[in-house]
Parts: sequence; structure tokens; C-alpha cells
Amino acid sequence: MTRISRINKEIRQAPGFLEGRVFGTGDLKPPIGGAPVFRRWALLVAFRSDEEMKEFQQSRTVDEFTDRAREVWRASLVPTRVGRGTWRGWRPEVDPVPHDDTEPVLSLTYSHIRTPYVPAFLWNNKRVVDQQRTTADGLIAQLGIADDLTATSTLSVWRSQADLVDFAYRRSPAHKAVIKPSLTKWQTQNFSARFRMTESSGTWDGRDPAVAARLAAEELARLRTTHP
Repeated sequence: MTRISRINKEIRQAPGFLEGRVFGTGDLKPPIGGAPVFRRWALLVAFRSDEEMKEFQQSRTVDEFTDRAREVWRASLVPTRVGRGTWRGWRPEVDPVPHDDTEPVLSLTYSHIRTPYVPAFLWNNKRVVDQQRTTADGLIAQLGIADDLTATSTLSVWRSQADLVDFAYRRSPAHKAVIKPSLTKWQTQNFSARFRMTESSGTWDGRDPAVAARLAAEELARLRTTHP
């Protein structure tokens, strides 16, 4: 934790930097819908080009961020859809190649909660998390993430874009019920985007979720071909 301020300053000085921060993370499975995990941290950074991103991956800043880690997962992401808003004033340019519904996807949501609505948000977030555990087909991995005390954000990997959309807008009554108040009353600085995972390495909870999502998507396609 003593390194966070210095790392945040260093990444802003990296060539090609557009936006980025160190994030704390949370487990979204506890009874209240989420709890901090102080031993897991995330570094999300956007760059102008792949070359500048790869240069940063070899930098001393990244080495310092990961040198004491027991487990590291890295992924290169290309934005395919921005649902709404900006992330700290930055809005990514979307890849002209659309995201196929059967393709694995990484989803990022970012927002800040207004203090009077913390209890309502936490209660309803617990309902959404509970429904994810029982009805969310295709959810491969998920984290709560926060770069300050009021951030209420998530990062999730799904077997396919169709799985993500199906849960968010059809299968989860709790999620559908909270979308409007979250966007209009409970939260500010709402940002959401979907990304294609073009490269990945390492593990997250013992596996590479990008590889797991791809294998799951391939298996689903095989089953549909075998049993139409």
C-alpha cells in the first residue's frame, strides 16, 4: 500500500499513457455482497498503442507492482463497446470489428456511489451477486475494484457476450431493477465498457480466465453443433 501513490505517479509519466490507476479489489461473494481483499491489487492502464503498452509491461513500475506477488495475471484488452460515460474523463475508441455474441468478453463498470444511497446500493448489490451465483451462465471470473473509497466498480470475464447480456438484461430481476436508480440517483461518473481479450498470461485464482472463457465458448459451440 505504501507504493500506490508512487506507482500512480509513475504510470502517468509512461510514454503513450492515456489513463490508469492502481485499484484495490473485493470479493463479491460474502453475505453483504462484497468485502475488500487486501492481498489482491489490480493495475488498469490505457495506452495510445500496443507498442507503448508492451514497453510499459517491461518497465520498472510494473516490476515493482508485481515483484512480491504470489500470482499475476495480465491481459491486453481492446474496447469493443462503450455503454455509457467516461472513466476519469477518458472514453476509449472502439474497435471497428464488432464483438460477436459467441466471443468471450471482459466487462468493466466504474462509478461512484452517493453517500445517502450506500445502504440501498449494498442491499441491492447483494441481491444481484446472489443471483449471479445461481443463474449467471458463463460467468468465468469477477472482482469488485475500487481506486478510492466511494468507487463501486466491477471487472468480470464471461464465456460470451450473449451470456453477459442475458444475465444483465433478461435473467436477473435484481439487476434490471437497479439499473435505472443506479444510473439516475444512486451513483455518479457511471462508465461501462466491453473488451476483447487479445493476449493473456499468468493466472487468476489458479487459471487464466481468458483461456477458460475461450475453452468454455468452444465447448458450448461444440455441444450446440452436436445437439442442435
